[in-house]
Amino acid sequence: MAPRPRPLFGGPRALAAAIVAAALAVAGCGAPSSGSPNPGASAVAPAASPIATPLPRGSFSFDLPAGWQAVAVRGNNDALLADLRRQNPAFADALAARLGDLTGSSTYVAFDASPGAVAKGDPAILIVTEVALPPDVTLEALATRIKGLVEQLIERHLDLRPLVVTAGQATSIAYVGPHLRPDGQPGTEAVTQVFYVMPGRGYAMTFAVPPGQADAYAKSIADIAGSFTIRN
Repeated sequence: MAPRPRPLFGGPRALAAAIVAAALAVAGCGAPSSGSPNPGASAVAPAASPIATPLPRGSFSFDLPAGWQAVAVRGNNDALLADLRRQNPAFADALAARLGDLTGSSTYVAFDASPGAVAKGDPAILIVTEVALPPDVTLEALATRIKGLVEQLIERHLDLRPLVVTAGQATSIAYVGPHLRPDGQPGTEAVTQVFYVMPGRGYAMTFAVPPGQADAYAKSIADIAGSFTIRN
């Protein structure tokens, strides 16, 4: 029997911390010198042209499907939360907890604001974490480090899955992770993380959806992730 995940982290904040820790871990090692532990994952950074001046944080975009809404990461969301609270207080409280749990490396947030999703009371959310990297760090190096940290948290093996997004080559992991609910009770959520690297910058797109809804959100997650592009 697979070990039961322990509620070691409360969601995106701990995942973001793992991403930053992975970035620090690979900062001094650059590209791996040995063969890839996962032949299916990309062994090189995506084909992105080196840039003389680093892009500002948040220099990327997505195409959101109908019903999804972007949220101010460093701004006032009181009006948005008040409107959602009139529709479903539980949903508003859960989203407010997510927004209050963001780290300094979070640069983009979006969630499913459709009436059906709000009525269910638990948001499906996307949080983008963005970290600075040495220019020789590869997609494989960063993704493998993050995967290893997540495996320690959930106590199970994960596979890296290569995929192509608009910006270039990416890779992803998917798993069910423990999650602390706004009422302090332990729960779970279905998580998909998509990683992309360009010279000097690493991105992690973390999609967290309510338990049991991974299949229902699979197409939306694929479409959103696939539309990720860098704005020059």
